[in-house]
Amino acid sequence: MAEEPISIHKYSNGLTLIAEPMAEVSSAGFVFLLPAGVAHDACGRTGSANVLAEHLFRGAGEMDNRALNERLDNLGLHRQSSVSCLYTTLGGGLIADNLLEALRLHADVIRRPQLAADQFETCQQLALQSLDSLKDDPRQQVSLLVRERFLPYPFGRPTVGKREDLEQLTAAEVRCAYGERFSPAGTVLAVAGRVDFEQIKAAVGEYFGDWEGSRPAEPEKGAVLSETYHQQNEGAQVHVGLMYPSVAQEDRGYYAALTAAGILSGGMGSRLFTEVREKRGLCYAVGASHRVVGGYGLVQCYLGSSPEKAQEALDVMVGELVKLAEGVSSEELERAKTGLRASLIMMGESSGARAAGCVRDYYYLGRVRPLEEIEAAIKAVSIEDVIEHVRAHAPQGFAVATIGPKQLKTPVAG
Repeated sequence: MAEEPISIHKYSNGLTLIAEPMAEVSSAGFVFLLPAGVAHDACGRTGSANVLAEHLFRGAGEMDNRALNERLDNLGLHRQSSVSCLYTTLGGGLIADNLLEALRLHADVIRRPQLAADQFETCQQLALQSLDSLKDDPRQQVSLLVRERFLPYPFGRPTVGKREDLEQLTAAEVRCAYGERFSPAGTVLAVAGRVDFEQIKAAVGEYFGDWEGSRPAEPEKGAVLSETYHQQNEGAQVHVGLMYPSVAQEDRGYYAALTAAGILSGGMGSRLFTEVREKRGLCYAVGASHRVVGGYGLVQCYLGSSPEKAQEALDVMVGELVKLAEGVSSEELERAKTGLRASLIMMGESSGARAAGCVRDYYYLGRVRPLEEIEAAIKAVSIEDVIEHVRAHAPQGFAVATIGPKQLKTPVAG
């Protein structure tokens, strides 16, 4: 991976621009990160950030809903938007020649959305339909349930919202949320691909330079929880979500944590797949991943089993989490590190993925790491690093959520 210069410019209004040229591509990716996540939703209105993110594209500036979306589509823009715990991201990928026009249109979307009252109900109904779709995706449903039992309020709020809150939400409240949260201060724009930094800097200054506003206050962080929750369901499957604390992105042991998760759940040769599914036949799906949500580092596990085997499967899964501290083979280490490096290489070949990586780095670390630095950190992880990390951050203090005919007993690690 040949290193390309990463340029950063902060405008006087607080908006930050990051650009990373990628000489070998003809595309450009861009991501706006706005400090407007679900944790900022008003009390009793969880999900308003999602409705707002949809409402932004229902007309902006002088363009109505149809005109705006036709102009974006005509640019060949592959749009992506999401709402997370602390921020909303808007962006996408397209031919590099069309990047400036896409940014200009997003200036209208972000700064001058119409938020028309006659478009609100459609956005509200789409949010409710997304919530209803979780009935067909119990894995995602149990993931949201366990997050709410692990992260303190308001960080654990479900990003899709809550039905009673969404049903009571009004168009006026969404407009109020926009006015309180959308501001250049704290907003980050990252672009990557076939881009010219000076050209982008001038254009963004023209489109956003006179934007004003102060950054909304961040919610205060509290201690993580260790709660359990059971949702009764008389079906033939049991879905289990489990979380426990780990390290955040800025921690020196971050890549040891990612490697440990890869050893546990990095493919068909991983420990959880082998020990829980293949050897014992206790489940049809099992996995673990290391994540950072709202600045909290955590390990998230999932288990899908039958009512008859679910308790044993959960016991064995937790046993494997604990056993990792006893030792790691060199083959396991290299397989996990190879998986991490493969993901990194694929990121380096995608302008959209690289823009997203730049914006996350800046948000959590205050700087952007070159891909070479990340690869070196992965390569440097040793068996001793993994064991030291697992012993220092032992699997304990579990939050557990289950969906199935009966509640399971949470194993005690030790």
